[in-house]
Amino acid sequence: MSSPPSSPQTMDERPLIGLSVEVLDAPHYEGRRRYQLFSDYAGCLRKAGAIPILIPGDTPPSDLDSILDCLDGLLMTGGDDVDLRPLGGPPPEDTCRPIPIEQQELNLHLVAHAKARDMPTLGICLGMQVIGLANQSSYIQHLDSAEEHTKGIEHQVVAKEGSRLAKILGLQPITVASFHHQALKETGQGLCPAAYSEDGLLEAIEDSEMTFHIGVQWHPERLPDSEPSLALFSSFVAAAQAYGREEPNS
Repeated sequence: MSSPPSSPQTMDERPLIGLSVEVLDAPHYEGRRRYQLFSDYAGCLRKAGAIPILIPGDTPPSDLDSILDCLDGLLMTGGDDVDLRPLGGPPPEDTCRPIPIEQQELNLHLVAHAKARDMPTLGICLGMQVIGLANQSSYIQHLDSAEEHTKGIEHQVVAKEGSRLAKILGLQPITVASFHHQALKETGQGLCPAAYSEDGLLEAIEDSEMTFHIGVQWHPERLPDSEPSLALFSSFVAAAQAYGREEPNS
């Protein structure tokens, strides 16, 4: 007796989202380097229904189109500090820990390539700053309140009325987790302010002309079960899923 035909395999429709990954010198291993990424980022994406794909910080820029062809969204993660010298800015202050130039250039290329495709993009902390710098935002190298922020604090931010972020988070103050000593001073070309902290610091930016192009200065992955974090990651993943359905290569 022949066996019954097997049922067709259900296609996995979860969106593939690329995550930027730091490249660092490896301690105790002279001349070697390692990749670093906190697992919270991937965990939040999985919880929201996406599959995380890592993009190493030393990836050749010439490979980006081939990589992005396979993705439905881009998450620019947090990390150390930007180096403003290649962008015509001043040298790093003593308080700065610049990321490798190759990683910074890759991050800027990632944002530009994703934007050219209208690929949903979410930037977190350093990721928001990279989005801003890719659009000529002005920059603050060291905040007066940096000592508190570099220890990791929770504080409140408010989304700007009329922004896309406000549609996701609402207009009420929300509690967020921060860990940084640098920030964007102004939004830059084509970007709009999307949230501010209680002391007036720019806490989020967005491009209203893009499907989903948002950067937040805080770390939603550090409060993964909070309603604002869940809403932000869910909205991002939903945008990536919609993008994937439109792309013939997804």
